[in-house]
Amino acid sequence: MLDFETCYRAMSSRDPRFDGRFVVAVTSTGVYCRPVCPSRTPKRPNTRFFVVPAAAEAAGFRACRRCRPESAPESPEWNVRGDLVARALRLITAGVVDEVGIGGLARQLTVSERHLHRQMVAELGVGPQAFALNRRAQIARLLIESQALSLSDIAFAAGYSSVRQFNHGIRAAFGRAPSELRNGSAKVDCTGPLVLRLRYRPPLSAEPLLGWFAERLLTGVEAVDDGEYRRTLRLPRSTGWVSLRIGADAVSVRLHVSDLRDTTAAVQRCRELFDLDADPDMIAEDLGDDPLIGPLVATRPGLRVPGCADGFELAVRSVLGQQAARRLVHRWGEPVAAQPLTHVFPTPDALAEADLAAIGLTTRRADTIRALARAVCDGDLRLDRYADRTDTVARLLAIPGIGQRTVGYVAMHALGDLDAFPSGDLGLRGAARRLSGTSSRLDERSRQWRPWRSYAAMHLWASLP
Repeated sequence: MLDFETCYRAMSSRDPRFDGRFVVAVTSTGVYCRPVCPSRTPKRPNTRFFVVPAAAEAAGFRACRRCRPESAPESPEWNVRGDLVARALRLITAGVVDEVGIGGLARQLTVSERHLHRQMVAELGVGPQAFALNRRAQIARLLIESQALSLSDIAFAAGYSSVRQFNHGIRAAFGRAPSELRNGSAKVDCTGPLVLRLRYRPPLSAEPLLGWFAERLLTGVEAVDDGEYRRTLRLPRSTGWVSLRIGADAVSVRLHVSDLRDTTAAVQRCRELFDLDADPDMIAEDLGDDPLIGPLVATRPGLRVPGCADGFELAVRSVLGQQAARRLVHRWGEPVAAQPLTHVFPTPDALAEADLAAIGLTTRRADTIRALARAVCDGDLRLDRYADRTDTVARLLAIPGIGQRTVGYVAMHALGDLDAFPSGDLGLRGAARRLSGTSSRLDERSRQWRPWRSYAAMHLWASLP
C-alpha cells in the first residue's frame, strides 16, 4: 500500500527513483502526473496517489500533457515478483487480454475471473479490464506519435475492436481526440516498419548488452552490427523482425509485423530483450557495498540482464550450443526475407517429432529436445515471464538431459527471475576465483545479493577477460 507522506515527499522533491512506481492525481485539476512532473506541487488536501495509471483513470483523472505518465518506465517491482498479480500484469502488458479476453487471462493463470479481479483490486485499486484499457491507450499513443499509420490502423493495432471504441478510449485517457495527439505534418506510410521509442531508466550499459547477444549469435535468426541488434520474431498471429538501437534515454525500435494486432506483444518482447524496466539505481544501491560485486557495479553502471524473444528457443539453444542450433534453424525454421536475417526459429510443433539425428545430434540430446518440445506443445510447460517460476523449474528438471545450469539460465533470461543464480556455471566460478581467490561457497555467498542475484551473475560474467 502507498504511504501518503513518503509519496508526497518523493513528489515534492521530484525524486527520479520513484518515477513509474506510482502516479499523483490532483483533484483540483482532474489530472494525474508522474512524481517527477515539473508542474507546481499540489496542496496536500488536493492530492491522491495511485499504484498504476489505470487506477487514476478509473477514478476519473486524465493523463498530464506535460509529464506524459504513459511514457514513464514500468515499475520494476513487477519484474522482481512472481506472484499472481505480477504475472497478471505482465500478461496484460503483453496483450493477452486483446487475444483471449479476461476469461482467457484467468485460465492461463489457473484462477477464476472473480479471484483475479479481487486480488488486483486489493493491491492496485483496479481490476484486469481497466488495466488492459489503460495499456491499450498507452500503445495507441505510442503508435500515434511515433509512426505515421492511419488512425484506423492504429486502433486495431493497439487492440481496439472499433474506431469508435478507439476514439472514446483516447479521449478518456488523454482528454483529446486521437487526431489532436498527432503532428499535423505526419504523412501516412503503411509500407515501412513501425518506428518507435521505448524509454528506460538511465544508465544503461550498452556495450556489455550488445556484446552478450553478439557472443551468442544465432546466424540467420539474429544479427549485431554497428551498435544495432536485429532479430526475427514469432508473435501470436504472425512473424516479423525488429531492430533495436540504444540511445541516451530511449531505445529506437524499427518493427515489421505482418499483422498489426501483434504490435503490443512485440513491444513487450523488445522491453524484455533489453531489460528496459529495470531500476539501475536501486540495484546499484543494494549491491554497491558488497566487497566482491560492488566494484563491478561501479565499473559497469546500468548493466542489464538480457531477456529473450522466445523462451522455447532459449531453452533449446542452451541445450544444443550455437553450431547445432544453426543447423536446426536451417532445417526446420521458417524462412523470412529480411537480410541478413533468413529464418524464424522452429516451433515446438516442428521439433516434437523431428528426426534430429539428421543434423548430427546424439540420441540423448535429440530425446531431450523432443521431450522439451512436446511438453510445450501439450501445455505442460510454459517458458516465458508469465509462467509460475517454481512450477516451471520443477518441470524443466524433470526432463532428462536438462540440469541445474540450464534451468538457471532459462530462469534468468526467459522467466525473468532476477534472483536466479546458476552457481554451478564454470564462468561464474572462474570469475569469483579470479576476483577473490576462491569460488568455494559461491552459492552461499550469493544469498547476500538477493533479490538481485541475476544482476550479480551478469557482473561476474562481464568481468571475465
